[in-house]
Amino acid sequence: MADIKTFDLSDKDLQIGDVFTPLKWGEFAIAKFDIFSKWINGASVFDPTMGEGNLLEALITYGLSKGLSIHELPTNRLFGNELNTVYFNKAISKFSEKYGLDMSENFTNEDFLRLTPEKYDIVFGNPPWQNFVDLPESYKEQIKSYFFKFDLIGNSQNLLLGGSRIDIAALIIQIALKDFLRKNGEAIIFMPLSLFLNDGANRNFRTYSIGEVKYCVSSVFDFNDEDVFGGIATRYGLSHFIRDKKPDFPIPYFRIENGLWNEFLAKPMFHETDPLSILSKEEGGDFDDIKPVLIKKESSPRQGINTCGANDVYFFDTLNEVNEDLVSVSNKNKDNIVLPKKFVFPLITSKEFKSETTTPSKWVLLPYNSNGKPLEWKQIQMFPELKHYLEANKEILQGRKGVMLNAILKRGQWWAMLGVGEYNFFPYKVVWEAYGKTSFNPTVFEGNWQANQSLQAFIPIKTLTEAIRIKTELSDKQIENYLLSLKMEGTMNWAQPGKIKKIIKYEEETLTLF
Repeated sequence: MADIKTFDLSDKDLQIGDVFTPLKWGEFAIAKFDIFSKWINGASVFDPTMGEGNLLEALITYGLSKGLSIHELPTNRLFGNELNTVYFNKAISKFSEKYGLDMSENFTNEDFLRLTPEKYDIVFGNPPWQNFVDLPESYKEQIKSYFFKFDLIGNSQNLLLGGSRIDIAALIIQIALKDFLRKNGEAIIFMPLSLFLNDGANRNFRTYSIGEVKYCVSSVFDFNDEDVFGGIATRYGLSHFIRDKKPDFPIPYFRIENGLWNEFLAKPMFHETDPLSILSKEEGGDFDDIKPVLIKKESSPRQGINTCGANDVYFFDTLNEVNEDLVSVSNKNKDNIVLPKKFVFPLITSKEFKSETTTPSKWVLLPYNSNGKPLEWKQIQMFPELKHYLEANKEILQGRKGVMLNAILKRGQWWAMLGVGEYNFFPYKVVWEAYGKTSFNPTVFEGNWQANQSLQAFIPIKTLTEAIRIKTELSDKQIENYLLSLKMEGTMNWAQPGKIKKIIKYEEETLTLF
């Protein structure tokens, strides 16, 4: 067995979210934000995670293209830092061999989180793009405190749960703004746009503050369908920050579409830490006329069932009745599995939104009580077919991973999943497709239909009258327009519950006002 590598903050071979910036896009940023003339006129420029030094080199190539010689460029005011020693050495060699420059006094080979702060006029960087949850385990433990220190996590539970999706780029940007920029300094950063456009983990970044230090984002360039970084799936862009200036929305938001840059306006719509809504300049931009949808707390929007990687165990493509108590189900890997009918439910697919059919095309096994609690083992033993099937798949189910799931597994309920509660068994659901869509189509489902993980989201309801009312109110075209303004259509974040909650009001909260 190979040795298990443990990472230390001082490790110089650690690679985290490496995305190197092509020179031409470095020059693009230089031109858009006038970095070159500011540098020529005395500004210092610092790249905190420089990789092989492409962004700093772009200032040189930009100057040479303007007819200046290398000796006329203030290269003594270029500074960079890189954790990975291989990349660092390549940067040193490149500046020496291509330009005859000794940058050993200007470049440091350190972990940026441990670098002694020094103030610069301009931060020009492309920090690593990687979610906290995907970092090496030992490295996560060492840097966790930095997320608290720089006001990116409300509490440790957030970091373990939803906050684990926060990108390390957010941390690098916060440190750079607070500790490495002079007062009123500016930062030009290539970054994942999830920090601006996604709900959940990135909300704390959008307070645009670190302790007493305020900053603003003044403009964004969204690369959209332009393949700047060679096949990187993450949505990314270029953003301009100014230290010690409060946010002032709306801001210019440029988006490349079919090779052309189109200008929009961007602003958080309902709360200052909301994701940015992207609006045409003609629209200007408010959704103040959206009428909030009033629901009970018990009907809070939900995401579908999450098997945590065990779809083959729980999902089936065919179902035949054996008798009034049992059904036979199959999928591509399992054939003629006999299970108690009371625990097998129709699973919603995209087909159900395209026609009026009430015949399911998929089914899901839910070993749960109607109160949303997993069956106890003594209950499972009362159903021999269910007990036999679960035991046959015990190794698979026990091998599933995930922080929230681990808590359930530790209680010994290895047959449980996520996204299941009493709400799954409400008699009505208003369901919409939440993944990869460009239109919002809330639909009423009657009975025990179940939504599928991120593919759909739903509002559980106890009466048909309420279901029809909520469906009608959600069908307001302005709600779809609001979702489209978030520029997440076609992605897994198109219409997740968090986005719909922005236009929800709870009856219980309304009553407390009177």
